[in-house]
Amino acid sequence: MQFRRHVWILLMVLWGSGFSMAAQLPTQSAKTVHYDMTVAMQAGSFMLTGQEQVTWRNQTEGTTSELFWHVYNNAWAGRDSVWMVEARGFEDDKLPRAWGETQITHLALADGTKLPWSWVPQEKAPNDRTVMKVTLPKPIGPGGEVTVQLNFTALLPPAYRRSGWGESGYIHAVQWYPKLGVFEKTADGFSWNCPPYHYLSEFYADYGDYTLSLTLPGNYAGHLAATGTLETETVNADGTVTVTMHAEDVHDYAWTADPKALFETRRFDAADWRDEVEERKVAIALNRTVEEIRPRDVEMILLLQPEHEEYRERYFEAVAKSLYYFGLWYGEYPYETITCVDPANDARATGGMEYPRLFTGGVHRGNHERTLSPEGITVHEFGHQFWYGLVGNDEFNHAWLDEGFNTFSTNRILAKAWPLELQTYSVLGHQYPGRAPLSLPSFGESDARAWLTLQSASFPETPWTEATDFALTKRTSVEGWLQEIPVASYLPEVTRNRTLALLNAHHGDWGQPLSTPTWNMVSNQLRRTNAYNRPALTLETMSRLMGENRWIRLMREWHETQRYQHPKPEEFRGLLLKHGEGVGVDWNAFWQQAYHGNQRMDFKVERVTNRLLVEDPRALEKEDGLADATWRVRVEVRRTGDFQVPVEIDILFADGLSQRHTWNGVGPVWVHEVPASTAKVMRVLVDPEQKLMLERNALDNTWIMDPRESRSWNLSVRAMIWAQQVLHYYGGRG
Repeated sequence: MQFRRHVWILLMVLWGSGFSMAAQLPTQSAKTVHYDMTVAMQAGSFMLTGQEQVTWRNQTEGTTSELFWHVYNNAWAGRDSVWMVEARGFEDDKLPRAWGETQITHLALADGTKLPWSWVPQEKAPNDRTVMKVTLPKPIGPGGEVTVQLNFTALLPPAYRRSGWGESGYIHAVQWYPKLGVFEKTADGFSWNCPPYHYLSEFYADYGDYTLSLTLPGNYAGHLAATGTLETETVNADGTVTVTMHAEDVHDYAWTADPKALFETRRFDAADWRDEVEERKVAIALNRTVEEIRPRDVEMILLLQPEHEEYRERYFEAVAKSLYYFGLWYGEYPYETITCVDPANDARATGGMEYPRLFTGGVHRGNHERTLSPEGITVHEFGHQFWYGLVGNDEFNHAWLDEGFNTFSTNRILAKAWPLELQTYSVLGHQYPGRAPLSLPSFGESDARAWLTLQSASFPETPWTEATDFALTKRTSVEGWLQEIPVASYLPEVTRNRTLALLNAHHGDWGQPLSTPTWNMVSNQLRRTNAYNRPALTLETMSRLMGENRWIRLMREWHETQRYQHPKPEEFRGLLLKHGEGVGVDWNAFWQQAYHGNQRMDFKVERVTNRLLVEDPRALEKEDGLADATWRVRVEVRRTGDFQVPVEIDILFADGLSQRHTWNGVGPVWVHEVPASTAKVMRVLVDPEQKLMLERNALDNTWIMDPRESRSWNLSVRAMIWAQQVLHYYGGRG
C-alpha cells in the first residue's frame, strides 16, 4: 500500500511540472474494501436473505479497534429513526405504505470468532438503528486488515425515498446491505465517518471490489441490471435464477430487476458523437492530442418501461452524449457498462438517483420533444458517475462537491448538445409549446389554467390514491389555432436556458454559508440552494472570471487527481489558487466570501449625469446649438452587497465610442468623471458579459438614457390579447 502512495505522489509531481496527464489517469482505486455477498429473495415477498464476507484494509496512519457500519434500510423500520424524526421536523409527514427493516443474524471473524456489536443511539433518535458498531478483539493498525462474516435479512419497503419495489415486480435495491463507513483523518486524529441516515444527506464510502451471487424468482431472468458486470446466469431446478456479478473500484452496489421492463443494450462509440470544435478546444487547452482525450467505448444498458417505448432513442442519445462530453472534458469513463433505469410508474420515488455504474431516470408520457425530458434528468444522473462515483466526496458534509459540480456540468452539456429547452405548459397530460398566461398555485404538477377554464381537474398522489386527471372539456380547434400564433398569442415559443434559470436561486434562502455541513441545513430548500444551485452559480462565476482555457485545465486536473479519492473543499481551493493566478482576482478573498462567508454579491448603477457646459446660454436656442457642445459626465456605480470582487463596467457615448473599465470592487462606490466630454453618456452596463453569476440582482446593472418602449408595448399587447381570448372563451360558453 505504501508503494501505491508513492506512485500517487509521483503523479502529482509530474502534473505540477507540466507533463501531459494523458497516461496518468488512475486505472484503479486503493481497494480499501472487498465485499463477497450471497443473497436470495424469498418468493412472494421482497425479503432478502444474505451473507457477506467483508475485508477491510486500514490505509490510514491511524489505529482502530472498531468497525462502524451503515444499515440504511432501517431508516424505514419505524417512526423513531433519525430520518423519520428529521422529516417531521421539516414538515414532511409522508410515510411508507409499509415499513422495511434489516436484521443482523450473525457477525463473526473469518475464523468463526463471534464479535460483539450494538446499535449506536443518536441524540435526536435514541432508537435509531442505521449505525452499527462492532468491537474487534485486537486493534487494526496502519496497513493491517480484518475480515468479517455477517448474515442479515433485509425487507425492502414499497418504493419510498430512493429505494423499494412496485406492485408489478419492479425492485430497486439500493442501500440494501450493511456497508462499512469511512475510517479517515480528522482534526482530532483518526475516526470513523459513519453518521446515521439523515433526511438531508446522501452517501459516502470507500472504494473496493464487489462480488455478488443473487438468486431471484425465474421471471426476473434477463431483466436484471446492476453496478457489477454480469458473469453467469443459471436457471435452478426449483425454477429460480441465480446470477453472479462482479464490480471493481466502486464504493457502493445497487441492482434493479423488473420482469416487465424492456431490456436493451447498445455500444457507445465516440466516433458517432464527435464534436470536432470542442475536441480541438479541449486538446489545445490541455496541450494534448485529440486522440488522447477522446472517450473509450462503453456498453450502454437501458431498462425501459413498455409504456415509455417512445423515449428509447432519447434515453440512449442522452446517455451517449453524456459519455462523450463528460469523458472529453474530465477523463474517460472507466467501467465496462453504464445502466439507465426507467422506473415503474408506481415506483417513481426511486427515480432520479445515482449509484456506481447505474442510475435512474424518469419521464411522463406525452412530453414535447423540446422539453428535454428525459434528457435533462438522464444527463444529470449520469453526471454523478463522475462527481460522486469517480470522485468520492463526503456527501454527508460537502454534497455540493457532487451536486454543485454536476449541476454545473449538466447545464453545460445540455446547452452544448441540444437546442435550447422549450418552455411548455401541460393540460390533460399533454405538453404544448409556450408560456401559460397565468401563474397560480396548483396541485403538484397540474396546470392552474385547467381549473380556470374548466378543462380538467387534477389531483395529486396521496398515500391511498395515485395522481389522477379528469377531462371536463376538450380544447377546440379555434383555441389550438390561437395558441400557435407566434406573435399575437399569449403562448409564444419561449426557450429556457438552464444556466440562466439558476439565477432564480437568488430568490431563495441563502441563510447558511456553503461550508455548512449538508446534513445540518435548516431546510430542504436551503439544501437545494447550497448543494445544487449556489455552487453551480459559484463555479460559473469562477470559470468566467478565470477564462475558459484555464478553467478546462483546472477541472481536468481536479477530476484526474481526485479520481478514486475522497477530496475535501480545501483541495479544490488549492487548484483555484494555482490556475487562477494572474487574472486579477484575489482568489483567497473570493473563496473566503463564497465558501466560508455568506456575503452578498450585488452592484448597481447608482447615478449617471450629463451636465451641459456652454459659455453663451443663447446658443441653446439655435438648432445646431448642441452640435459642438461639451458635457461634464459623471458615472457612479455602487456596491450594494458586501461581496468584494472585480467587476467590469461598459460606458457607451452618444458618438458611438465605448469604454471598458475594471473596478476592483473593494470600495463602496466607483466614480468615473470626464470634466469635458464631446459626447454625453447614453448607456452604462455593469458586468456586461455577465461573468458574475452570483450577482443577486442584475436588474439595476443597466442605465439607458432613452428608455425602450418596445418591451412595455409588447407586454401591453400580450395582456390585451390574453384578456380578449379569455373573454372570447367564456363568452363562447355562455
